[in-house]
This record gives sequence, structure tokens and C-alpha cells, in this order.
Amino acid sequence: MSDVAEVSDGSEVDTRSPFLRLLTTRGFLALFVSNTLGFGGEQMRLTAQSWWILDEGGTNTEVGLAAGLRVIPVVLISLYAGVMIDRYGGKRVLVVERILLVLLALATALLLLWDGVEVWHIVAISTIAGTTIAIGMPATQTLAPEIVPTELRPRANLFNQVSFSAGRSLGPLFASVLIAAKNTVWAFYGLTVVYLLTTLVTLRLPPSKPGRTGSGSAITQIVEGVRYMRRTPVVLWLLILQGFSLIFWGFAFPLVPALAKEVLDTSEVQFGWMWGVLAIGQALTAILLGWLGTPKRQSLSLIFAAVIFGSGLVLLGFTESYWLALVYLFVMGLAFPLWVAPIATLLQNFTAVEFRGRVMAVNAIALQSMSLSWILGGFLLDAVGVPATGVIAVAGGGSIVLIVLVASPDLRRA
Repeated sequence: MSDVAEVSDGSEVDTRSPFLRLLTTRGFLALFVSNTLGFGGEQMRLTAQSWWILDEGGTNTEVGLAAGLRVIPVVLISLYAGVMIDRYGGKRVLVVERILLVLLALATALLLLWDGVEVWHIVAISTIAGTTIAIGMPATQTLAPEIVPTELRPRANLFNQVSFSAGRSLGPLFASVLIAAKNTVWAFYGLTVVYLLTTLVTLRLPPSKPGRTGSGSAITQIVEGVRYMRRTPVVLWLLILQGFSLIFWGFAFPLVPALAKEVLDTSEVQFGWMWGVLAIGQALTAILLGWLGTPKRQSLSLIFAAVIFGSGLVLLGFTESYWLALVYLFVMGLAFPLWVAPIATLLQNFTAVEFRGRVMAVNAIALQSMSLSWILGGFLLDAVGVPATGVIAVAGGGSIVLIVLVASPDLRRA
């Protein structure tokens, strides 16, 4: 039986399920694999450097600095990357980012072979790597609406969450196994290989189309992009919600290694599984919603995500059981697609094509607010401990969600 039907006007309609149409869309699988490897590489670095710093006697604050200082240069670089994406297309920018990450992963491995290596060296190179990732993040978000038809974007964004969760699961596990079998240096050798594969897959993406940005300077185009966001209320409130709430929700990420080392006394592999079950929960929700369809009211999805993630985080902060910690992390993972996919879809749909790169660059900056989470969360963990940090995270993140939904009628109806 044919998967194509003819309608009364003579045109043809694809009768396959949206799921199958998405999987057979040219370039989508390459983008999915590229994102999976890229996300996995980022998590490999965070896992390996966090373990090395704590194993060398470093503090939670130093772990937070290693992951979070990249937020300082990210703002200007991401905005400039947005202009470059609108000018030259997302694929070119993404390929450059992948190549730089290969070099930085290898440089980190070689640095750890040096007897004089100190924590601040790892903090510095991690900041450079995180800044580089901020260049590629808006590029991946602009490629999806170029490759995928409008009606399939919600599912594409959900499957981007599957790639993120697969990377979040496999990256820490791969790093943990290499650390347990050899040492942290081998984890960064493995990271170099992962980024090489990512680069090769990225080169197979379809050519991306540059936007219509005009002939002004980069600064002029950045200013034009900011003005566009200010006069588009839904876009503005989504970016505010993303940036400010994630500062608090992101306290969960430095909390996990602190809980593993200070409370649960886990092994390297057990530590990797803590990240792994978080990602499994994330993948499960994304696959189910990708198959069954997304909620019509995106605002309800955001509320459900906040309640589910917040409940799991509070319980995680107070647990002293490794197995209960895995359960709570799994529950937290269930919430990720309910948050990230609706925001990405709304931004893609409400943003004019010629401004998409710059809007997604600001969204990347908002996502990088979790870098501040590592810094502030690490400080709080040293100051008030694991349970109190979890409570502060939920109170702060929930308050931001409530304020934005009350202030934006358009977003409540979205």
C-alpha cells in the first residue's frame, strides 16, 4: 500500500505517521546523531573534570567554577555567533565549533599528563570549552527548523531531547568507565574521539541557508535583533523564563557530585549511573510524546515540568540512600522534555526567519545561565549543605515560573 494519497486538487499527501515522516526527513538523523555525540561530549567533560577536582581535594566551589565561569564570555560570543548563523548558515558555524572542541579535548588530556597541573588550569580550559559550546548551541537550534517541516517541529524538538538524554546518559557512563579502568587522562582521550566523530557526522548535514540580515555591521545586526525581541512579547517572556528560572533549577547539577562524594560515597561507575538515570527519564518522556504527540497547551506542559522536577529535587536533597537517589533523579529526568521542547518550538514558530539565529543565540545565553548555577550552587553547597541547596533551587525556580505566567497572558494561552 502506498504511503502517499492524492487529494481532490491533484496534490499528494503523505499518509505516514508523523513519527515515520520525521525519521525519513533528509538530514534529521544526521542532526540527531550530531547532537547526541555533542551533548555526550559536553557531559563527558563535566563528569571527568568534576571527579578529578574532587579527587585532588578540591572544593564544590572549584567544581562550580570549572563548569560555570564560561558564562562570562558567553554573552558577547553567542550574540556574535547568532549574527554569523544568520549570515552564513548554522552548519558552517557548527563545524567550526566541533573542530575547536576536538583540539580542546586533546589539550586537556595532555595538560593532565603534566605533573604541575593545578585546578585553575582545568578551570581555565573548561571555560574556553564551554564558551566554544555556546557558539554551536544556537546553530543546532536553527538547523532543526531548516531541516524539518513546521508541523513536525514539536516532535523534532522532543527527539532533540532524546539526543540530549542519550548524550547525558552515555557521556558520563563512558567517562566513568574510562576513569575506573585507567584514569582521567583516558577520559579526555575518549572525549577527543567522540568530538572527532561528531565533526564527521556534522559534515554530512544538508547545506544550511543563510538568512536575510542586511549589510550592516555585526553590532548593528545584534542591536536589530534585540529590538525585534523587545517588540515580540511571547519571545521576550520565553527568554526571560528560560534564563532566570534555569539559574535556580540548575543547582541540581553541582548538587549531584556533592551528594555522590559527600553523602553517598559512590564509586566512579555509580556516579555515572546517577547521571544516567536522569537521562533515561528524559528519553522516556521524549519518546512517548514524540510518538503520541505533544500537549496543545504549552503553558500547561511548563507547569507540569516545574512540579515534577521540583518535587524530585527536594526529595533528592534529603536522601541518604543511593537507590532512592536514582529514583528521584529518574523522576527529575521525566520533566526535561516537558520544559525544553515547548520553549524551543514556541521560539522557532514565533520568530521571523531573518532573526532566528539571533533569537536562538539569546536562548543559548539563557541556557548558559546554568553556568551560574554551577558557581552559585557550588558556593551554596559549601555554605549551607545539600538539603538546603535543593530547597532554595525549587523555591527560586518555581517563583520565576509563577511570575512570568502571571505577567504574560500570551504565554498562558500558548
